[in-house]
Amino acid sequence: MTESEFTLKAMPPRLPREALERRHLQRAWDQVHDRAAIVIVAPAGFGKTTVLLQWRRRWMENGALVAWLDADNQDEPERFTMALLYSLRTASGRPVDPAAQCTVVPGVEALTGLLSDVAMRGTQTVLMIDDGERLPEASVRTVLQYLLMNAPANLHVVIGTRVQLPLQVAELAAKGQYAALGAEDLRLRLEESMEVLERRFGARLGADDRARLHEATEGWPIGLQLAIAAIEPEPDLPAAVRDLSARHGRTQEYFVETLLSRMPSGMAQFLERVAILDPLSVALCEAVTQDPQAGAHLEWLARETPMVMVGEQHDYVRLHPMARDFLLGRFEQLPREERDALHARAARWFAAAERYHEAANHALAAGHMADAEAWAAKSLWALSTRGQLAEAREWLERLPPELFAGDPNLRLVAASIMAFSDRNAESQRFACTVLDDATTGTLTSVKALRIAAGSAAYADQLDKIPPLLPRWPPREATNSPLYTVTSLNARALLALHSGETMQARECIAEAIGHGDTGSLRLAAAIGRMLLGLSHLWDGDAYQAEAVLRPALSRAEREEGRRSLCASLLAAVLAEALVQSDQNEAAQALLANRIDVLERNGFPDTLLCAYRSLARIALSQGDERRALGVLDDLCALAERSHLPRLRVHALAEQVRIHALRGHIETIASLVDALVAMEPIFLEPPLRWFQPQYRLVVAIATAHAAIVRYDSDAAGTQLALADELARQQHRGHDMQTTKMLRAVVAHQRDADDALPLMAEALSLAQLSGNTRLLANAPATAADMVDELRASGSRAVLRLVTNSAPKTPPTRAQRQAPVRNALLTSKEWEILQLLQNGMSNKQIARTLDVGGETVKWHLKNLFLKLSASTRKHAVDRARLLGIV
Repeated sequence: MTESEFTLKAMPPRLPREALERRHLQRAWDQVHDRAAIVIVAPAGFGKTTVLLQWRRRWMENGALVAWLDADNQDEPERFTMALLYSLRTASGRPVDPAAQCTVVPGVEALTGLLSDVAMRGTQTVLMIDDGERLPEASVRTVLQYLLMNAPANLHVVIGTRVQLPLQVAELAAKGQYAALGAEDLRLRLEESMEVLERRFGARLGADDRARLHEATEGWPIGLQLAIAAIEPEPDLPAAVRDLSARHGRTQEYFVETLLSRMPSGMAQFLERVAILDPLSVALCEAVTQDPQAGAHLEWLARETPMVMVGEQHDYVRLHPMARDFLLGRFEQLPREERDALHARAARWFAAAERYHEAANHALAAGHMADAEAWAAKSLWALSTRGQLAEAREWLERLPPELFAGDPNLRLVAASIMAFSDRNAESQRFACTVLDDATTGTLTSVKALRIAAGSAAYADQLDKIPPLLPRWPPREATNSPLYTVTSLNARALLALHSGETMQARECIAEAIGHGDTGSLRLAAAIGRMLLGLSHLWDGDAYQAEAVLRPALSRAEREEGRRSLCASLLAAVLAEALVQSDQNEAAQALLANRIDVLERNGFPDTLLCAYRSLARIALSQGDERRALGVLDDLCALAERSHLPRLRVHALAEQVRIHALRGHIETIASLVDALVAMEPIFLEPPLRWFQPQYRLVVAIATAHAAIVRYDSDAAGTQLALADELARQQHRGHDMQTTKMLRAVVAHQRDADDALPLMAEALSLAQLSGNTRLLANAPATAADMVDELRASGSRAVLRLVTNSAPKTPPTRAQRQAPVRNALLTSKEWEILQLLQNGMSNKQIARTLDVGGETVKWHLKNLFLKLSASTRKHAVDRARLLGIV
């Protein structure tokens, strides 16, 4: 092998100009950069090389020598050893002739000498090996293994590979000297995908469409790039996102040319036939394809390609959505008889496993209507309790009415599904009819109680729930925890809206003890949603975030991002993030979820979502969009018969108009609020009367502050403060305290600034860092006065609330100094880059001409350069300048 070939193998590729700085991967570097061995294992297209290049830069910025080596399948032990020697010696500025080096000493001795040299040098040294999966097994088991096990303390070996290498690392791991990252670590987070798309398309692509693209690609970096390439030429980007398919264009070319063409014989045919299955298991694939090699196929696909991902259930894997779309296109080209046979076998397998929803879908696809209807009827209960209400409603509309006529239990199941829809009233009436029937048995009665309580909560008619609670039988009478959890959730909801947040949390804690799997999935998600709300209403956004984030991550992982369980949790978490001024993260949470919440969400989650969207728009300076969101909430309230939502929408509009001093508009909105009082004096909304009075009091105070009517404002705020304390609404208590400070300032009272400082300090403690942004304009003047007084509370709040400005490209691409060059050599390199002559360099650095020549000679040697321009070009290539 020639020296030029070694040079190419030791030369790192160019880091893409628009490569995303991924914060969690940079944090991973902080945690693992001192390990002896770091392995990044992920299929093609996950950005392993980009991560290695970004980490390379981090190490160089910290003064390390970084060597690079592109592995290939010709790197047998002797050649691999020579390549390692060349790469490490080049990085240290001491290039050698690899052929001559290996002629002098055999492989192991050569490596030993090199490791000794690294140790004696003492400088932190990093060896990066990319494409590790291409290394022959003999090289991995001998040379690479020897390198890892004998590396001195200042040597770190980083390997990028598509598959696990046959390395023995247990000893290194036991000593804390081994770290591994996988595909899940490299998968793009939602906010990262949205950032990439925003950079590329700006305002041409809205948040919902960006979220749809992320969901379609599931964080697969090259998948996102393929999607971008597919939609970029289209004039109507949102339509292109909706029509995105892997069955044509560049995406199809990628799957055909890059993936399928490299697969072993028979693998593509296997994939075409299992594309109808999601997720996949060995037993399922064997039954459907009748291929005894199904297990080996799945193992190979998961190891070698990005098309198959490990599933959430034990022994299950999933096809990537883009791969599945592409393969379904191929499946549809199979003969009709074969397609029907595959679906029929899948239906029988799922029915035997009592997975009736999947069985019904496959039976329907195979044209077996009788089986499809029978299995669909059996699936409705599981769908409703897991929160898959959209799928359940589809089957309800498809199934014949006579199927329900003779089956009371099936009618109850149908009613439980209708409770979370525009047929809510019908569901309530049916549940009450069952409960009023003296012949109703215990199990049927408790099912009807669940429907009645759920439909009342969905319709915001809490007055209907208290009469149901005494009729709830003990768990022993039903032998099912679902009904116990439903009762506890109902009690928690009532306690929450009565201001008893501690009692609400006690009910939820008891409910959580019953589990959260199977039929408890939706009920458990509702409980955790209420738990988050209880902390939010206490005014503790930090605690709300702490309890909701892990629950949301699990729901997304197990149910999908647009599942009802995930959407309910995301809505409340979004409001917590908005209160703590994490607006971009909150917007990402809500993207492509509002329609799910509008169809199936509870009033409180709808309120959280819409109020968050309005405040996000306002934080972005888009007042028109903020008011538009609130108008949409009013329309939704009217359409869904949810007056409470209209109350909060009007109050939020009052606050926004108060920021602009729109006195007449505010008066009209307050009049509309006051006119709604009779609705909350009578059932079924009487439960919300204290909440209504609190909202109106704060809105009326805003109106009085704008009119500079401090007496009226003071009266309303005193009432609001009392109501907020009674209801344990910590967030509203902070708001009223801040408004009282503003009123005191209007009166020139001495306690104005201390009161404002107290409000800001309490807000900071609880994570309500948006308190100041939601305040009247006068509050900003008071903050200036507090800042001038040196108040620590306000200084800390203002600092933490300041928008985080992303670094500019110049900042991200700052010149890198590393251990290859001395300080003086680096300075001379910078001057060379500016085109200075030796004489100008000497004058600038105040050194002699011979000194400049001596440093240049060292520079040329270390950079393997022959001219001044060549030295600058080599430094750029190596990422030094």
